[in-house]
Amino acid sequence: MLRTALSKLVLPVLAISLVISSCDIIGSDDDDSSIQPPDNYEFTRDGESTVAYPGQNDRLDMVEEMKAYIATAHEGEVISEQALNDMFENTNGDGGGNFSFTSDRDLKSKTFAPDLDNNLFTDIFADAEAASENGSNGIRAQDGVAGLLEREESGNDILVDEKGREFTQLVEKGLMGAVFYNQIFNVYLTDDRIGPDVENSETEEGANYTSKEHHFDEAYGYFNAPVDFESDWPESRNDELRFWSDYSNGSDEQLGFNDKVMEAFILGRTAIVNDNQEVLDEQVDILYEELELISAATAVHYINSTISQLNNGNTGEAFHALSEAWAFVNALKYSPNRKITNDQVNQILNTDFGENGNFWQVTPEGLNNAKATLVETYPDLESVQDQL
Repeated sequence: MLRTALSKLVLPVLAISLVISSCDIIGSDDDDSSIQPPDNYEFTRDGESTVAYPGQNDRLDMVEEMKAYIATAHEGEVISEQALNDMFENTNGDGGGNFSFTSDRDLKSKTFAPDLDNNLFTDIFADAEAASENGSNGIRAQDGVAGLLEREESGNDILVDEKGREFTQLVEKGLMGAVFYNQIFNVYLTDDRIGPDVENSETEEGANYTSKEHHFDEAYGYFNAPVDFESDWPESRNDELRFWSDYSNGSDEQLGFNDKVMEAFILGRTAIVNDNQEVLDEQVDILYEELELISAATAVHYINSTISQLNNGNTGEAFHALSEAWAFVNALKYSPNRKITNDQVNQILNTDFGENGNFWQVTPEGLNNAKATLVETYPDLESVQDQL
């Protein structure tokens, strides 16, 4: 399926001589050493892979372990603001002893600068510790009071702030936007990293990739899909999906995200090997559009879920879903090419989701207004808005 789609896309666009068997040579528009796009996100030189993104893998692992740490508060444990900051900064290379692994990478230095300036995450960490202290003392969450809140369907507790927002979602999904999307959109897919002046003829010292190849791979690393990811992904392999690739798959049946995003990544990386900036730029435009749309579609999905749970009288389930919706709407702000305005994002987060962002004050009218704004801004969602 993916091979057919790629063949249709690349042959008329590249307009160069293609050699099926050679992923080993960096080609250009005017020679015959160019390569065809491979079926999977796999590229080699001299028989060895040129793809590497260990830093991205480490940061995804960090977010997973931060979420797991916060979730211990759901059982009444007190969590530490200092521990969360140590994990955010990766103190001593092991998150201050809180990570199960060591790394010389960190999350904080890769976080969207305005969020750092506004202390978005450090404030969340401080609030999480205070809320967990309430929870450990048996204080139940209510309007204006942070603590534990039961999810009615599972019977499990979640830790929420005084506005009803779930801390695991604020941190996990928040970092998916502020780090992963921020790095894709504002760093690795920019001209500074993959533009025409970036080194693409010589490999980096001690590595088997050029700087331009590596930068694009790092963007792919934040999407973090299996190299053979595609639409109609088998459920038996869902445990291979992480963060954004998982949410791409979540709306794939309705919008075909998996093939669209993978085709753009594969074609873009092939264009770098072929030294074809025009095709690369075309694929980058597609990635900006489709990755933003994944976030919008996922937000609509969770708004739908929130409406359904509120109709059933399930406050805990509704606030869990709305916390996810909050984070995915917030993630829309990280794309410099976003279709939605900051005013629209703020309207959804701080009015439609409850006055001053207070979930305890949310209404069906506000939720439907938020949904309408997203659907109007992203017309691709119109025909599937109720199926997401």
